Amino acid sequence: MDFETTTCISYNHLEILSSYSEKMNIPLRTLIVYLIMYSAKHEKNQVNAFKRVAYRKRNPENPWKRLHLVVYYSEYEFFLDVKKLWKMSLAKIIEFCMENVLDEFIQYFSKLIKEINTDNYPHNFPSYYENRSYTFDFHREKGIHCLKFYWGPPPEILGKQNI
Repeated sequence: MDFETTTCISYNHLEILSSYSEKMNIPLRTLIVYLIMYSAKHEKNQVNAFKRVAYRKRNPENPWKRLHLVVYYSEYEFFLDVKKLWKMSLAKIIEFCMENVLDEFIQYFSKLIKEINTDNYPHNFPSYYENRSYTFDFHREKGIHCLKFYWGPPPEILGKQNI
């Protein structure tokens, strides 16, 4: 892990995530990273171009806790892309995922963890595709500078198969 970032999360959401983290025996930071990756890779929100970044609304009845996350550089770059595409702060992204995707993600992730653990792997983390398969490519097309994001293995690696 190489990069530290800070965000805010409601005490209620933190309690829920901490509970799941404990039940699944994985670090809280891993659960948050995978929740955001799952949401983005499964297109749980629309891309919003040419709009301002949305931030969480303050609610005195639901105060926030400052949360320090230590993530890999690739995970941080992924967060930056999601922030750009969804036009949300990291705190807002976590809130969105908690309110709209958490139940589906927990069902998916619990099944994945169970399958991995039954295969006697020494750890209970998903595969490379689930976790680290993020990259980008700078190139030019007809004189135009382009940036292509891969939220999974690039098609060239898979023999140009659809992913």
